[in-house]
Amino acid sequence: MWKLAFTPRWLGGLLLALVFVTGFVALSSWQFNASTSQQVHSDPAKDRVRPYTEILQAHQPVTNLTVDTVVQAKGKYVPGSSMLVAGRLNEGQHGYWVLSEFIPEGTDKAAALGSTKPRAITVARAWIAGEDDHAPSIPAEPTGTVEVAGRVVNAQGAAPYTRMAEKVLESASPAQLTNLWDSPLYDGVLTLSVEVPEDQKIPLTEQHTIAENATIIGQSENLRPIRAAQATNDANINWLNIFYSLEWLIFAAFALYLWGRMLKDAAHRAAEPAEYTQYFEYEGEYFVDETTGRPYYWDPADEQYYFFDEAPEEASVRMEDTPRNAPESGNPQKPADTKD
Repeated sequence: MWKLAFTPRWLGGLLLALVFVTGFVALSSWQFNASTSQQVHSDPAKDRVRPYTEILQAHQPVTNLTVDTVVQAKGKYVPGSSMLVAGRLNEGQHGYWVLSEFIPEGTDKAAALGSTKPRAITVARAWIAGEDDHAPSIPAEPTGTVEVAGRVVNAQGAAPYTRMAEKVLESASPAQLTNLWDSPLYDGVLTLSVEVPEDQKIPLTEQHTIAENATIIGQSENLRPIRAAQATNDANINWLNIFYSLEWLIFAAFALYLWGRMLKDAAHRAAEPAEYTQYFEYEGEYFVDETTGRPYYWDPADEQYYFFDEAPEEASVRMEDTPRNAPESGNPQKPADTKD
């Protein structure tokens, strides 16, 4: 059997089977990955502090690969730029985010409304306690150069201005704030975990993550760092996709089985040809067609003629026009069947 397997015909068949197997395995892998595609797991690499320039780029959106990354930046707040974002919880307590315009060192400049202004970062520098129907006083921005670090989160969509008199927004939207601040902004929102003056260093762990004891300037019971966590999603596994994945693997196994089974049958046929040869023998008189010279006989049971290339040596062959028990229509012109 193996000698037959190495012939060009069967090697070509094996190659074709392997092509199908490769395709089926690829489809199985795709279905398996789709079964967990809705799950989002925490990435430890995103907790390590890196320069903001690696994540925030001018005219570039924050993507799934860069969102939730912790960055640090040194720069200055724009005085009087702070606003509140309503509906923010901190350990179950109602409050607001304090959003401020932060101009980092090393930022580019962009033309805005005919003037050249440095590109700024939308910084959620603190969470402040307060009831939804009564906004607290907005704390002043730290003065001078400060260094900040926190997690970059996705920007939110713009919401209608309903409480502008209190400088309260309904969402943290850089697209909306760029008009309110009259300044070009990077995409995303930097939620602070730590804020220190220029002469101090951000406390980091050996893994280069922000230390648990890190604070913000002016921190109090009602003014705290946001400390945003990575957004994760422990969605359930889609078992239908798992079933499809197993189904494609079965197809792959069947492709190899089919090739092997056909090879085995071919090898057995070559070794035992007698088992696959069928002989037909008619015990009776044969007749010879005068036009073709081929022997034939009339089968009363089937009511039709059967022609042969040659008659058995023992058979009685007569040169007759029509068998005695055949129809009166004469010799067959178009036989109904032919047996070799």
